[in-house]
Amino acid sequence: MNVRRFLTVVLITAAFVLSLVGFSAAQGKQRQVLRWGSSQAGSSAYIVLFGVAKIINDALPDIYIEAIPAGGSIASQRMAGKGELEGVYSGAWNFTDMYTNRGPYEKAPYPANSPKPYQTWYCYLAKQFVITKAERNDIKTWSDLAGKTIFTSVPGSSVYEVPRAALTALGVWSKLKAVNIPFTSAADALKMGTIDAIVGYANGDVLIPWMAEVDTRVKLKIVPPSAAEFEVIKKVKGYATPTLDTKKVFSQDMGVPQVNVIADYYGFHIGNKLSTEGAYKVIKVLVEKANEVAKVHATLVAYAEDPIGMQVKAISSIPDIPVHPGVAKYLKEKAAWKEEFKIGKE
Repeated sequence: MNVRRFLTVVLITAAFVLSLVGFSAAQGKQRQVLRWGSSQAGSSAYIVLFGVAKIINDALPDIYIEAIPAGGSIASQRMAGKGELEGVYSGAWNFTDMYTNRGPYEKAPYPANSPKPYQTWYCYLAKQFVITKAERNDIKTWSDLAGKTIFTSVPGSSVYEVPRAALTALGVWSKLKAVNIPFTSAADALKMGTIDAIVGYANGDVLIPWMAEVDTRVKLKIVPPSAAEFEVIKKVKGYATPTLDTKKVFSQDMGVPQVNVIADYYGFHIGNKLSTEGAYKVIKVLVEKANEVAKVHATLVAYAEDPIGMQVKAISSIPDIPVHPGVAKYLKEKAAWKEEFKIGKE
């Protein structure tokens, strides 16, 4: 091979390689990377996001979701406000906190110059209930918690604020003592009588780990709100009031097969950093692949039964909070949109 021919081959090869590099770079620029927050690594929320992100990433060549462990709902919202995340993990109750400067946002509002996330995708209900030892005859309804010591979750979290709102409506919260103890101590505290009752919860009909330990170590009964109490509880805006199948959730007989509970819809949400078309494609994938989503974690089984219905019910619990325009587009396409819902700005 002469020198001229050799140089020609080298130049053609170099041009081809550079074209591939340029094409690859162009492809990389086209794929939008979204840092999405959840809860702590190893938590059910993180596992859900990690699995769901893979489903989205495999289905959509122009979007890549990076699952980021965070401290939960409020923590991920705070990180988004600082520009450290594009997407957040949030319950409906904490959405209202963020938009109305309530609760954890009263003294430190969400930054005014940072776009807030919109309601985007809900995937499970955190159902909350009251339990006590099976032999306790003095706690039959929620009003009986007056004068008692109860354990519920960390102040500021929605699983603390939601039962507080319900019990406040009943006029009971100010008459009881709510204590904050390590989750691992809950079973022993209930057995010894250090606490009289627990406000526990199940995500998607699956007991959270510390509550599952209480279920295995203590003979329990569930305390239902009376019919009159439940009518008062239902009037509080911002949470849902579904039923809980105790036979499905607990390993023991809880005294009643089904009970009325309070609940918060949880999911993953993003603001206008994801375009209308992008959010439309994401929600479309998650609805059309609902059966695949359900395989990610047991908490998502109920979602697969009616994925669109869950979105509508969740949004209906906080209709004043804006919905992502891409999600609105999809729900309208499916004739599931309600006129009272609000659409966020693009």
